[in-house]
Amino acid sequence: MSVLDRLKQLLERDFSIPSASLDAGATLESLDIDSLRLIEIVFAVEDEFKVTMPQDQGEIRDRVKTLGDLANLIEGLALSRAGG
Repeated sequence: MSVLDRLKQLLERDFSIPSASLDAGATLESLDIDSLRLIEIVFAVEDEFKVTMPQDQGEIRDRVKTLGDLANLIEGLALSRAGG
């Protein structure tokens, strides 16, 4: 299962975001992910994927505009952790 697919499952299961709205091009704004919700998602992502997300929310907001961007960030962090 891809990182994007796992991320979609996580967001649907834990944050009640409808699966129909979860595609790679969906913006965080269109998914109603505000600053507080982003912090909650960061913690859930760290637990689910065993990665350490950037602590600066501004950095995350700069790098992540869409769900696909978030999946790419997670994938990159997981590869770094694995030494790949």
